[in-house]
Amino acid sequence: MDNPNHCIRNTNPENKGGRDSMPSDVLADILTRLPAKMITRLRVVNKLWESIPKNSSFIEAHLERAKKYAKPFLLLSEEDNTITLINTDTWEKTSMVINGHDDKFNLPNSCCDGLVCLTNKDDRSMILNPTTRECFMIPGPPIRTNLLELGFDSSSKVYKVLRVSNPKLDENYIWELLTVGSTLWREVGTTTGEDFFIGGIYVKGIVYWVAYKEGERSLLSFDFKEERLSSASASTCEPLRSDGYEQLLEVRGSLGMAITREDITIYSPDEEEYQLMEIWVMGDGINSWSKKYSLALPAEVYFEVLFLKAKKILLHNKEDNGLYYYDLENHLFGPKEFDLPRLQSCTPCVESLVTLKDRFSPMDLVLVGSGGGLQGTQGDGIDVDKAE
Repeated sequence: MDNPNHCIRNTNPENKGGRDSMPSDVLADILTRLPAKMITRLRVVNKLWESIPKNSSFIEAHLERAKKYAKPFLLLSEEDNTITLINTDTWEKTSMVINGHDDKFNLPNSCCDGLVCLTNKDDRSMILNPTTRECFMIPGPPIRTNLLELGFDSSSKVYKVLRVSNPKLDENYIWELLTVGSTLWREVGTTTGEDFFIGGIYVKGIVYWVAYKEGERSLLSFDFKEERLSSASASTCEPLRSDGYEQLLEVRGSLGMAITREDITIYSPDEEEYQLMEIWVMGDGINSWSKKYSLALPAEVYFEVLFLKAKKILLHNKEDNGLYYYDLENHLFGPKEFDLPRLQSCTPCVESLVTLKDRFSPMDLVLVGSGGGLQGTQGDGIDVDKAE
């Protein structure tokens, strides 16, 4: 901590013994175990309680604990212009409305330390912390992107934004990188001939996609520390050799791939049909995979894996817009009773106090509260309010 000699004292004059003093390192350890929303409310207790959550070491410790123990939040982009954050422990919903725009906001498939990139139909891009409602516009003129991802460089301790664009609408894709706090986009690579990309899953400083090119699949990755693009063909990436639909996901801090097999049908004793979903997890390298789980799911329905926590998997059925749990220990499948809004996209997201405001001027960044809003820079007219 910045000053380990600080302590909290009971200022009640009737308490003269000082027995209620609490060292700041003990207080900080307690606070790391609390939800970010509660920590924000407790800042009003006194100056020390206000200062501890602003400390970079505390923010990092709170984030790492949330990644390890807390259930992921779900960040939803609805079919109107609403963005909703769902606590999957309490199933409490908090919504933000992007005023001034009646269009939908696209979300990535994963978050980076609780931060996500948003884009709209006008090709305006921003980074949002949905927990703290801190948001800023990504610099530069609007540009239509095929991919937009946020990552963290652990060596320089900075966040970077990766974008992939196809400005000439040909087969050439340009990969560019922006260090958060800078206004300079740097070209870091080019690829040719990809038909489309699936995934965009961020895990430990690297973002991954499945790329389709002339009917062949490969696993692409970009390392934010090395600023290097890599590729592995299906011949060296075992899950991609299966015949089925693939989805990338995070599995306990590692890259995972769910394959819904098209070539295998499972029959129950009463001859009901089920489809097989296999979940693979990457080992030490992009060519090292092991099959961890096999799920029997209702046939002819596409299920998207939202997250895996403890011994349960949360799935989304895009046809009926329902949530379902799969118990890995008992191999039980059933619905989660929850009124889910009609979705444009859904992103698992860790709760986070990470702030980027030290990288931007006040004109670039506005903290969004329950009674205020986000005013876009340079007259963009973007306003974010809380919709209960």
